Amino acid sequence: MSVSSIDWSTERHHATSTQQLYMRHRFLRTVQKFAPWLAIVSIVTVLWGLPFLPVHSAASLFLVQSSAYLIFMFASLGVVYQTWHQKRVIGGLILIVAAGFLCQLYVRSSDVTFNNGWATLATLFADQQGNMVFDLGMAMLVLLAAVLHHRHCNRASQVLLSIAVLMPVTGLLAWAYRIPHAYGQLSLLTTIGGSLCAAALLARQITATPMSYLLLLDDTGKHLRWIVCILITCAIVLGGVGVFFDNDLRLTPIIITAALILIIIVMTLTYYHKGVMHEQVLPPEDLAFASELEAAIAQEAFYLVYQPQLDFETGKLVGVEALIRWQHPERGVVSPNQFIGVAELTGLIVPMGAWVLKAACAQAASWTTGELSRAKVSVNVSPLQLNTPCFAEYVLLVLQETGLAPERLVIELTESAFIHADCTGNERLQKLKQHGIKLAIDDFGTGYSCLAYLRDIPGDYLKVDRSFVNDIPGKERSEAVISAIVVLGKNLHYQIVAEGVETEAQADYLKALGCDFVQGFLYAKPMTAQALQDWMRNRADLA
Repeated sequence: MSVSSIDWSTERHHATSTQQLYMRHRFLRTVQKFAPWLAIVSIVTVLWGLPFLPVHSAASLFLVQSSAYLIFMFASLGVVYQTWHQKRVIGGLILIVAAGFLCQLYVRSSDVTFNNGWATLATLFADQQGNMVFDLGMAMLVLLAAVLHHRHCNRASQVLLSIAVLMPVTGLLAWAYRIPHAYGQLSLLTTIGGSLCAAALLARQITATPMSYLLLLDDTGKHLRWIVCILITCAIVLGGVGVFFDNDLRLTPIIITAALILIIIVMTLTYYHKGVMHEQVLPPEDLAFASELEAAIAQEAFYLVYQPQLDFETGKLVGVEALIRWQHPERGVVSPNQFIGVAELTGLIVPMGAWVLKAACAQAASWTTGELSRAKVSVNVSPLQLNTPCFAEYVLLVLQETGLAPERLVIELTESAFIHADCTGNERLQKLKQHGIKLAIDDFGTGYSCLAYLRDIPGDYLKVDRSFVNDIPGKERSEAVISAIVVLGKNLHYQIVAEGVETEAQADYLKALGCDFVQGFLYAKPMTAQALQDWMRNRADLA
């Protein structure tokens, strides 16, 4: 059943901090997906650029140069392996890298004199030929960062990678300041291939703290980014002013680059240690689960089951509660207890709830004979849905499209929905009531119980939570609570629905107490629409 004629996901809804956090993590996970592609481009860049490198006559310089590029390629291979976990792909890439590198090494080694030995290394640090010192330095940073990441030392790894990524800035600053022969300039191949490799490693661990704190969406995160940008701008401008008054400051680009790195690291670590993260953090496994859930919503990989609600006196069907199930391609049928919480935290409950509402109304409207044609359908609505500006209009539009009579729809809201609803939320409920839609308060007594909304909200049904029903008869406190709920509800003209009834003793006690309707495994489990129709036919035959 397709319910995509209304694209609820495009509607604006109240953005909570947890939803903002999920959006940030979704962005970070997208960055992670690009990590292997950055690594592959790094490998291709190095292999393609090797034939065009100037060959140094000193064997030591040649080996240093080759070692740096070999580190970039194998560090990139590690990123690809960690992301894709495909041995055949990784094995093929390793063979290509090794073969290409060895071919280059063989061809170029004939042009290199190896009789100089390692003595040239002593003068390497004083020689700027090809800037090999800085090329090898960047390679060592990348290698050490890869090792630290493998050992789950994310903080130290991110610091080294930040330095490696910003190293090419030195050459750019030297060019901007018009400083000839400045220190710290990398070769072109290292600038491109090494930067891509370092960026791939950084993207692979971008969801880990403290680096990810730079991308928080709260006001403090925005304030941090503004401070970092201002400090970086000031450092670059002051460096340019210094060079303008003294053209011989060849170390200025290095000093300014180091200042930029320190600004980012110090500010990030300071922000991290302050612990000013106000949002509820989803653990990594829940983030991955939320991504799967988001894809399932887009693909409509859900179906509904319906649990009958019966009249305690006559035993006739008075309604059904629509319950969502997720048909996961690997895990099979996933219970809502496993994904509703994540959907609430991330805001995915809004498009999911819209799907449930329309699917349930369409199914109820298709029942045109027997007791099902008169049965009400109950749909659970989250506080986020209620706080959506277009919620009431959407409900009415669904009824219009499906042809379901408004009096056959019951909107179920938990206590928290009433507690956190603003004035406009209450106005939306009043508008729905004016059109004949019924309202039910679900799980009463389990949340932030407030008697004011029982008085002010013109509800129709009060549902006794199964947590109380499980303890009766026999437990005095639970019996007292249920008795108080029933008496209070009756005095406020609510009809009482007892849910979670599983034994005859529970049913007899609740019936004697004055409950109007009953729902539970004693009578029927949640079932698909077709199974529900078969169940109704069997009841009719037995009658």
